[in-house]
Amino acid sequence: MQFSHALIALVAAGLASAQLPDIPPCALNCFVEALGNDGCTRLTDFKCHCSKPELPGQITPCVEEACPLDARISVSNIVVDQCSKAGVPIDIPPVDT
Repeated sequence: MQFSHALIALVAAGLASAQLPDIPPCALNCFVEALGNDGCTRLTDFKCHCSKPELPGQITPCVEEACPLDARISVSNIVVDQCSKAGVPIDIPPVDT
């Protein structure tokens, strides 16, 4: 049973990497978990994802733990940019340095 969960996570991370190519590898699992559980139907439906007020609070702690400073800054900028492009601008607290 654990093997199937690991395989699903691996496949999901591969799909996320292909669909979210600008996301640093250290943050991919953070996005797979947060975006996969928010009720939106597609991983790349940023209009839906960004309309969820809990999005930054779900992704930020994971990225802070998993990524170095430069990647955390990159993720923050990418999320703000993707949400703006989707027509749902969001604010993310500054990255702790």
